[in-house]
Formats: sequence, structure tokens, C-alpha cells
Amino acid sequence: MILKELRLISFGKFQNKTICLEEGLNIIYGENESGKTTIHNFIDGMFYGFLKPYAKIRNYSDEMEKYRPWSGQDYSGIIKLSQSGKNYRIERNFDKKQVKVYNDLTGIDISSEIDMGEKLKDPLPGQYFFDFNNMVYNNTISVKQLENKIDGDLSKEVKDRLANISTSLDEDISVKNALGELDGKLNDIGTQRATTRPYGKAIIHLNNLERERKELLDKSREYNEQIKFSLELKEKIKIQEKELKELNNKLKQLEIQEKKRAYEEAVDIKAKLQEIDLEIKDLQEYADLSLEDYALALKLEKDLEYINKEIEEIKENTKIIENRLKALEMETEENIVDGFNMEELYADLNTLDEMDEEKNNIILNREQNKLDILNSELRNKKDKENSAKTTMIILMIMTLSSMGLLFINKYFLFIPPIFGIIAIIFRKSHKNYLFEIQSLESEIGDLAEREKSKENRLIYIENYQRKILLKYNCSTKLELQKLKDDIYYKYKNTQNREEEIKKLIGNIEGNNLALEIKQNNLKNSKSELEIIYKDNNSKDIEEYKIGLNKKRKYEELTQEGKNKIQILEKILGDNSLDSIEAEIKSYNIEDLIDINMDKNQLIQEIENKRENFQKDLNLNSRLEERIDNLNKDIGRIIEIEEEIERLNTNIENYEKQIKSINIAKETIQNISKDLHQQFAPSINRDISEIIDVVSDGKYNEVKIDEELNISVENPNTREIIPIESLSGGTIDQLYFALRFSIISSMKGETLPLILDDCFIQYDDERLENILEYLANISRDKQIILFTCHNREREILEELDLKYNLIKL
Repeated sequence: MILKELRLISFGKFQNKTICLEEGLNIIYGENESGKTTIHNFIDGMFYGFLKPYAKIRNYSDEMEKYRPWSGQDYSGIIKLSQSGKNYRIERNFDKKQVKVYNDLTGIDISSEIDMGEKLKDPLPGQYFFDFNNMVYNNTISVKQLENKIDGDLSKEVKDRLANISTSLDEDISVKNALGELDGKLNDIGTQRATTRPYGKAIIHLNNLERERKELLDKSREYNEQIKFSLELKEKIKIQEKELKELNNKLKQLEIQEKKRAYEEAVDIKAKLQEIDLEIKDLQEYADLSLEDYALALKLEKDLEYINKEIEEIKENTKIIENRLKALEMETEENIVDGFNMEELYADLNTLDEMDEEKNNIILNREQNKLDILNSELRNKKDKENSAKTTMIILMIMTLSSMGLLFINKYFLFIPPIFGIIAIIFRKSHKNYLFEIQSLESEIGDLAEREKSKENRLIYIENYQRKILLKYNCSTKLELQKLKDDIYYKYKNTQNREEEIKKLIGNIEGNNLALEIKQNNLKNSKSELEIIYKDNNSKDIEEYKIGLNKKRKYEELTQEGKNKIQILEKILGDNSLDSIEAEIKSYNIEDLIDINMDKNQLIQEIENKRENFQKDLNLNSRLEERIDNLNKDIGRIIEIEEEIERLNTNIENYEKQIKSINIAKETIQNISKDLHQQFAPSINRDISEIIDVVSDGKYNEVKIDEELNISVENPNTREIIPIESLSGGTIDQLYFALRFSIISSMKGETLPLILDDCFIQYDDERLENILEYLANISRDKQIILFTCHNREREILEELDLKYNLIKL
């Protein structure tokens, strides 16, 4: 296969971009962000539509939206290719999910003639031209940047493909298709859960029938139970009919007894009505008394009482106002304020001030201290006078005594004169003391007299002041001063007094006017009250009240008469008293049984019995209907049993077929497990040859297991080296070799190899080896290499290898 032309009509950032490819090696060069990966993904999208592999529903990869045109134009493109000597043209509109395949030579639409994978109603030309899905495509012929490693699902695709080759030697006779056919048969038969398939349908139908059989067996048991219950119910209904008949007979007799009592009661009521009519006739004159007038009369009586009270209050208030007015006028004329004469108040207050001043002077000039000092001095003088007197007497006695000594001895002559002189001295002192005492006593007496006079004056002043304070109901001079200030303020506020006088005069005038109005109201109320009494034939309110009581009696009797008539009508109903009398006489009263029961209780009992009776009748009716329906249903039990037996046979056959198919599948699958031993040497040999070339002989022995896991044999030690232990460049070489050997083993025809910057981890030596290898295989296979480096071109030029350069 050769890809000849890529036309990106509107894809990603490209608009009407055409790229022409040739056989052999094609180098598409472009800087980063120039669109290399976009072109690579364009090829993928054109062949596989960005559909995810193995999807049971339409599920697109992220690239579907990633490459939606920036300009908003139709999301579309064209690829031209040649295969098996024919030229083809693929057109795809990604937005409309439309794909067309044409014979490019004739222009004929051959989309309907080729198998493009219609499972998801989304044509996949890659399925036809490459003969595998996009998972295999992306893991073999298409290698993206840094994605040399293959997908784990590839091993299954490879094994299926190799199984076809190994077992049939003809791809038209496919083991995979055989397994698919067996799976198809299994799918046709279905599983227990596949409710739309024969096996599942049979299981469901069988379950439904078994459930229905169980229900019918339950109904059969129910049928027998219902028959038994129906017989018991019918017997119960007969008993209820008999009981109802007996109760109705009791009710009839009870009604006759009630009619007899009603007749007697009606006769009594009729007699009572005659008595009521006589009483009503006597009270007829009070029938027209007005209750409204009585209420109005009561109101007027209360109004009269209230008006009289108001008149008295107005008069009393007027009297108080007049007294106050006189007092104010008197105060104005006599300078009296709040009952106090201002001139007297001022005079008394001045007297208090003068007396206070006098009292203060008296207190200030009191000589009590001096009197106390003089008394003390007097006591001292008296003590000295007594002492001098006593000494003088003693000396005089001693003088006289000493004179008697002269008779004894003349030498005692000088002693009496000494005592006599001393006695004379003390006598003189004594006289001086007496004089001083008299002077002091005289001074003390005068001073005491003056102090007593002052004390009496103080007492007089205090009594007089107290009298003045009591006169004005004050306890202190300060209170009196405050009273004087208040009275002075009131006296000065003459305008307020005049306004009060005017207000009082106005109040008197208002009271007089109100009094006149109240008196008129009183007169009018009396006139209205007299009219009411006259209209209702009453002299006063008491007589009116008695008349109303009789009116009330009249109305009560009238209402009682009406009630009696209603009771009588209720008792008689549609019958007359005579007809009831005749009906009672038609029965033999003596034959009636005295039923000691409440009628309502009896009726309720009958009603309950009748209700239960009716319920049982309805229940019996439903039972008979249910029995008929059950009888119809249980007739199907035999038919269902036969159908269940038939279904069990079919299910057993389905299970045998499923078992046989699974055995066949297991046999084929066991065969496919041996494929690795058959094809592993060939794949290992191809990979080893490729890796020997591209690694320049460094590695020449590679092992691939059943899951396509790679390991390498160390050429020196012969030990197996896991791929994870190798360098990134070597790993890329190994995966490249694996991809190439897989596609060679799966597809006989040469397919293009598309490489997107997948050698960036290669050093120059590895790159030279791989480019030389690619140049060699490009003689039989188209190679498309995307790169952003110049070293690929430089190496190819240095090796003088042919290639087609496309610059972006």
C-alpha cells in the first residue's frame, strides 16, 4: 500500500493543505508546533475516525475535538492511496460522520462494496485497507512520538491473527471467525439473563409458568376453602333472616304500644291546650306592651336620676366657686393672701427680727462668768476671814493665859505683849477681810439681779416669738420667712389672681348655662316618660314592670301552646286523633306482649342485624363470583403442567447445545495456546535480526513471551536481561523491531510505516543504523518519517541514501 496524497481541507490549523507522498522513504520536516503531529493524526482520523477500539457504543478519543478547525469551516479531509494495483480516494466529513470511498480512476463510489466495519454505523476504511482495527494500527505501522511501547491488548489481536494462519493456512478459513461463529451460536441461544434470546425466554416463560402453577394450586386450595366458607355463610344467613323476623315483630308490637301511649299523651295535650287558651285570653290586654318602651323608660328614669344628681353637683360646684371668688375679692381688697394679712405678717416678721437681735445682744452681754468668778473670790475671802478670826481668838486666849504666867515668873512679862501684838495684827486682817466680803457680796447681788432680769427678758422673747410662729402655723423663723416669700410672690402675681377670678366667673356662667340645659333635659325626659307610661297604660315604672311580667307570661303561654301543638302534630304525624283511636281499637290490647325495650335500641339492633345480614349477602355474592372465577382458573392446571414439561425439554436441549459449543470453543482455545511455541521462534528470529542490524551487532538474541513482553540475552554472559534494565534508546529499538516483526507476521502485503519523531532518544550511531535499515526496507515498504531535527537528513545525505523531503 502506498499513501499518495494527504489533503487537509479543514483540519486543526490547516486549511486546504496538500501533501504529496512517494514510494520509499519520505521525510516530513517541520519545527515544533508546525503541525507534524496534526498531519500524523489526520491519517489516523481519516482511516479510523478517532473511534476508540472495542467500543460497543460510539465513543471518540480526545483528538476528535482537539483537531476541530480553528476557522469553524467543515471539519473534513481527503486521502489518496494505491493498493493491489488500484487507486482509491477516501473522503471524510468529521462533523457529519460521513465517509466515502471512491475508485480514484473511475470516480465510482465503492463505499457500499467494501467492508469498513459497520458495527457502530460509522464506516472505518482502515478496517478494510489494513485488515485490522486502530488498536493494531497504532501499535504496528503508526508510531507516535515517545510511544514506541506497544499496547497490552495487541497480544490478543496477534494471537488471533496467528491462530488463523497456523490452523487454516488460509485466512478465509479463520479460527477467530470459527470462535466468532460459535460465539454467535451461543449468542443466538442466549443465557439465562438474556431475556430476548430463546434460552432466556424459555427460562423466563418456565419461571412464569411455575409461578402461575403455584398460584393456580393456591387458587385450588382457596377454591375448596371458599366452598366450605360459602356453605357456612349460607347457614348463617338463614339464622339471621329468622332473627330479623323476630326483631321486626317486636318492633311492630312496640310501635303499637307507643301509639297507645301517644294517643293518651295527645288527649292530655289537647286538654292542656284548652287551659292555656283560657289563660291567654285573660292576659290578652298585656300583649301589646312594648319591651322597647320599657327599656327606654328605664333609661329615662336613670337619666332623670342622673340629671338631678348633675343639677345638684352643678349647684354645689357653683357655690364652691362663688365662695372662692369672694375669698379672692376679699384678699384683693384687704391684702389678704391665703388667709394671711400681709401687713401683720411683715410687722410680726420685723418683731421677730428685732427680738432676735435683742436676744443675741442679751446673750452676748451676759455676766455669768464674772458672777462665777466673784462667787469663787467670795468663798476664798470668807475662808481667809474665818482663818484670821480663829487665829485672832487663839492669840487672845494665849495672851490672857500668858498674863497669868507673870504671877509665876516675871521673866514671862514679854510674852503677853507678843501674843497681843500678833492678835491685833490678825484682828486688823479680819476687819479687812470683812470689808472685802461685804463689797463682794454687794457686787454679786447687783450682778445677780441684772442676770435675772436678762433671763426673764429672754424667756419673754422666746414665748412671744413662739406665739408669732404658732399664729402662722410655722415651727421656725425660716419657715415663716419662706411663707412670707410665698405670700409675697402670690401677692405680686396679681394678674394670675385676676385671671383666676375671670375663670371662676366664667365657670359660674358655664355652670348656669349647663344648669339650664340640664333642667330643660329634665323637663323633656319627664314629658317623654309620661307619654311612654300613657301609651303602655302604666302609672309608673313598677306598674309597667308588672305589666311586662304578665306580657311575658302571655308570650310563654302562647309559645307553650305552639310547642304543645308541635308536639301533638309530631305525635299524630299524618294521622288524626280519631284515626289513631280507631287503629288502637282494631288491636286486642290484652294480647300485646309488654316489651321492656328502648325503641331506638331495638331499631339500632335491627339495623345492625340488617347491615350484617346485607354484608353477609354481599359477601356470599362475592364468594360465589370468586368460586366461579377460581373454577375457571384451576381448569388450566393440566394445560400449564404440559407446557412446563415441554419447556423443561427445550431448556435441557439448549443447555446441551451450550455445553457442546463451550467444549468446541475450549478445544479451539487450547489449540491457540500452543501458537506461541509455533510462532515464537520465527518472531524471535525476525526481531533478533532487526535488532542486530539497528544495534550494530550489540544485541542479537531477543525473547518474546506469549504476552509480547521483551527480554534480551547478554551476548557475553548469555543471561536474560529484562527490558527495564536497558537504556531508553535500546528500549525504543527493541519495540521498533517488535512492531516491525509483528506486522510482517500478521500481514503478507507491505504496508506503510508512519513514524513521528520516534528516534529522539537515539544517539547518532543508533540513528544512522536505523535510518540505513529504513532505507533498505523502503525499497519494498513506504516509510513516512516526521521529524523536527536536521540530523536525519544529514545522515541520509552522508550515506547517499534516496529520500523524498517535505518541508512544513
